[in-house]
Amino acid sequence: MPGTDYQNALELALRKLRSRDRFEKEVRVFLSEFTPDTVDRVIEFLKDRRIIDDTKTTQTLIERHTGKRLVGIERLRAELMERGAPEETIDAVLGASNSDERLKMLEALSAKFTPADSRVKAARFLFSRGFPDEEIESVLDRFFGT
Repeated sequence: MPGTDYQNALELALRKLRSRDRFEKEVRVFLSEFTPDTVDRVIEFLKDRRIIDDTKTTQTLIERHTGKRLVGIERLRAELMERGAPEETIDAVLGASNSDERLKMLEALSAKFTPADSRVKAARFLFSRGFPDEEIESVLDRFFGT
């Protein structure tokens, strides 16, 4: 029966999409057992109904990284690339939401530390979040008032 392969692929895709937003590339990976034509039809169906939308998924992932979860632009870019976001989508969304990196670093520090806390711990925290090394020292000076 010609439609069963398509139906099975669509059901699998919808099951995977139930738990979280995914990029087109991720959907293609877990549909790899099906023929390319079937995968293309499923992708087209999902895109037409806006069930998968790489721009929306990119924006959602960026919005999750706020407050205590805030990370640097380069780390965020790497995570998005690893998940399968198209590079042009990443550039467009990050460019539109890209405010000053120093302000983001101060926001991250304020969410987790007070000026009475350890400067070394704060530096490690910023470094682990993927903020640029050359910016960390000046932001620490501003935050700790030194």
